[in-house]
Amino acid sequence: METTTQTIEAVYENNVLKPIKPLKGIMEHENVVLVVRPRPVKKGLREVAGTLTHKEAKEMQKLIDEEFEKIEGEW
Repeated sequence: METTTQTIEAVYENNVLKPIKPLKGIMEHENVVLVVRPRPVKKGLREVAGTLTHKEAKEMQKLIDEEFEKIEGEW
């Protein structure tokens, strides 16, 4: 028996998980095993602004500057 793992999106309504799209290779009434996790919420830049310490921000800026220096001659 061949098993295929799929990652799907579903919505949880009235105590039932409802796939957003049809599932491939799954028969009606077939038992499946689910691993459920909430979908990550993407945060806008404004929501994460100010979350770095001053030291972390300086280190990140240094890394960014170093990377741009590496590719500067390629442009």
